[in-house]
Amino acid sequence: MKKIPLFLLAIASSVMFCGAHGPGHFHRNAEQEVNQALSEQGPSVDTQTTTRAVATDQSGKNFKEIVSEAPEKIWDASLTTGWESRHIHYGVNETGNGGAWTTEAGITIGDLALSAWSGFGLDNDFEEWDFTASYYLEAGSVFFVPGYNFRYAPSFAQDSHGGHEDHDHEEEEHGHEEEQHASHAHLLYNNELFAILGTNAIPYITPSAAFIWNLNDAPGGFLELRIDGEVPVWKDIVTLEPYALLGLNFGYNTTDSYGWNNFQFGLQGNWQITKLLTAFAGVNYSVAMTALQDIGQGNEFWVNASVSVGF
Repeated sequence: MKKIPLFLLAIASSVMFCGAHGPGHFHRNAEQEVNQALSEQGPSVDTQTTTRAVATDQSGKNFKEIVSEAPEKIWDASLTTGWESRHIHYGVNETGNGGAWTTEAGITIGDLALSAWSGFGLDNDFEEWDFTASYYLEAGSVFFVPGYNFRYAPSFAQDSHGGHEDHDHEEEEHGHEEEQHASHAHLLYNNELFAILGTNAIPYITPSAAFIWNLNDAPGGFLELRIDGEVPVWKDIVTLEPYALLGLNFGYNTTDSYGWNNFQFGLQGNWQITKLLTAFAGVNYSVAMTALQDIGQGNEFWVNASVSVGF
């Protein structure tokens, strides 16, 4: 059975890539993509499974030697935890000047992927939970990942641009009106549907497009066009994963401006320490475009580091 990237999981939840909760985190930005939005899969060997493995190898996406008729399990699980200097969601800084600690647990059963993601601010009041389900479909070198993400954020950092104008706001009471304004918290519930379409036909490069629709807002759409690369540095132990994406806002971040949201790019390094343990580190930069500029969001630079354990 073919492996699903963590960025798809994350995209699928985000998802993952630099990515990053929901489809927005799986960059996974698991961030990394699910191995990179999703991540490892697989169980009983059959003719179809063997064909997929060979095709993946020939495309240059899998640098490991394929062992014919090697038995595979039908499920995989992983736990990823790490730090990021900023938490950026579709170009929006939700932690202000502080960082965040994130954790994601995921399981794949056949082509079905389930994950739970959480983020907590460091020296800020950011908090978020995401629960994602997605299903991986493929036809030749083309893959399609439909899914659902439930996003719950009790609060964003007070100096962030989180909350997005169309979401509910909740003010904490302190007995004085001035203090209420100084202590503004955001409460957010999103029911999001998403679909990812991409291809593995190009060696070392995976182009994809992800559309996210927030059912709690009308309109509440976001389109992300991205390219993920995978460059082997040392066997299949150390790899570099550059990426670039263009985000288009259709009411998700703001209803005042539709179209150009942000251009983002970055580089992540992966180190396969053992068969089950992997370390990640990356640098990312987001250039705010018209929609983000209209809500006061500027350019953002951040770094991230995490480890992932497979089961």
